[in-house]
Amino acid sequence: MTNDDSTPTPQRAVWYFIAGTFVFAAPVIFFRGSAVWWVTVVSLAVGLVLIVLGGIQLGRELRGRRTGPPSDR
Repeated sequence: MTNDDSTPTPQRAVWYFIAGTFVFAAPVIFFRGSAVWWVTVVSLAVGLVLIVLGGIQLGRELRGRRTGPPSDR
């Protein structure tokens, strides 16, 4: 049996960025801009965490694409 590593790296970074964008916009969407201050702070913190995780995942995806499968080296 051979080890077939030709499966592409899953593209998940974009979903972290989309989720972060929606979390940033949530107080305006759900509370029509009149959210209490802690909701806005929590929204900004969670959105920032999602954007950072998206950047980390994007780095993994780019690194996985750059190295390619072992047969190409």
